[in-house]
Amino acid sequence: MNIIILNSKTNNQLTLTIMKPLFVVIFSLIVTISFAQKEQSKWKGNITIGNNGSMTTILKVKKNLNHYEISSPKNADVRLFGCFKAYMGRFLGKSPKKGIIVTISADQVGDSLIGDVKSFFTKDLWFKGIVGENTISADLLNNDNQIIGTLLCTRSNEKSINYDYLYSEILRITNNNLFSTEVLQTKEWNHFRKDLKKLIFKSKDDIELYVGFTLLVSKLPFSHYFLIIKDKRKENDVSKELVQTILFEEKSKNTAYLKIDNFSSSTRELANTLPNIVKTGYENLIIDLRNNGGGGIEAAFEFAKYIVDEPVTVGYFVTNKLHYSEFDSTLFKTLPEVIPETTEEFIETLKNSSGKKLVFSNTDNPKFKGNLYILTNNSTASTCEPIVYLLKASNRATVIGEKTAGAMLSGTIFDISGKYKLFLPIADFYTYDGKRIEGVGVSPNIETTSDNALDKALSLINIKE
Repeated sequence: MNIIILNSKTNNQLTLTIMKPLFVVIFSLIVTISFAQKEQSKWKGNITIGNNGSMTTILKVKKNLNHYEISSPKNADVRLFGCFKAYMGRFLGKSPKKGIIVTISADQVGDSLIGDVKSFFTKDLWFKGIVGENTISADLLNNDNQIIGTLLCTRSNEKSINYDYLYSEILRITNNNLFSTEVLQTKEWNHFRKDLKKLIFKSKDDIELYVGFTLLVSKLPFSHYFLIIKDKRKENDVSKELVQTILFEEKSKNTAYLKIDNFSSSTRELANTLPNIVKTGYENLIIDLRNNGGGGIEAAFEFAKYIVDEPVTVGYFVTNKLHYSEFDSTLFKTLPEVIPETTEEFIETLKNSSGKKLVFSNTDNPKFKGNLYILTNNSTASTCEPIVYLLKASNRATVIGEKTAGAMLSGTIFDISGKYKLFLPIADFYTYDGKRIEGVGVSPNIETTSDNALDKALSLINIKE
């Protein structure tokens, strides 16, 4: 290698020759140091948040000295939405940078990793874990230092997860069990089938599969259809019941307020709270069902015990085994009556029948006799909707707020394969007088915004008082 040096005094050029081996040694040393500092490898990880299942993803791990950058596959948005929508989403800030859904930035101290987690679909979390030669395990914590999830990953050469086998199983389960065979002939369902096949072929991990499936079903003309990714760990039903799901407040000496978050895990709390409300003898009771997504029979019947003072026909649940085109009073009244004690019992009776007539039988406990106000919004759904309809139609309650969600079908879970499950609606629902709530919802007596519903109820009560 020749280096030319200009001597300004003599204007002579001196040529020095540097031995090539020396340059090679220096260059190799620089490269060696650089790679020693920066390492990149692929890992297979399982992320669990709350009571949700374990999401499997392919992670890229970059290590620079004691700093780790861990990320899920890039360009997820391209695979989910296509190039144009993905890049427009990034430009508008509605898609994650480079299409990476999860990014973990952490520093190593000894064998510990401490850092933060950024996800496009959840709030930022803290990351505290332990790193080994071939494993990384960590807890995911919120800002209150509460553990809400975990991460466990191991080194892997996998570039993506194969989901091909799920497609035929999802279609088989749906074709055999969906509440209506007519739905399967619609153009919306045909589009869904084609898009689902593309999604399953393109998805690299559970996150993309789950998000993509959720987006696709939002275009279908029916509710209660979604993918569940949950491992075989049994849920602790007792611990669910220990989570507070209702809020009771005394707004005045004559007015009580009861917010019910769901009808899934509120049975125990309703059984403890409603008798005291009835015993106190309030003149007014405000039941807040805003953002209540529904639940099961147990909590709904526990609620009805203290509100409904006579036996009522809740409505008709009809399956794909019954041949009908619309509400048929004569046909539907031939369906067997059922007064189930549990949701599981009710679902099992529906699976093998053409339908059932659901009846609530009166109980001999004391009832609330005062003025009843029900607060609703467009997220008041499923189990809530027949309750709202019955109380409004019988003039037992004044409904205030927004029209309900119009998501009233009866569904259950089917196993697809391993931790992958499908929740789908097996029965349609008609009210006792022939109204179909699915896709329609229940309109309030007094329409106002969700945020203003409680103030409106209190205003009405003040006028009456």
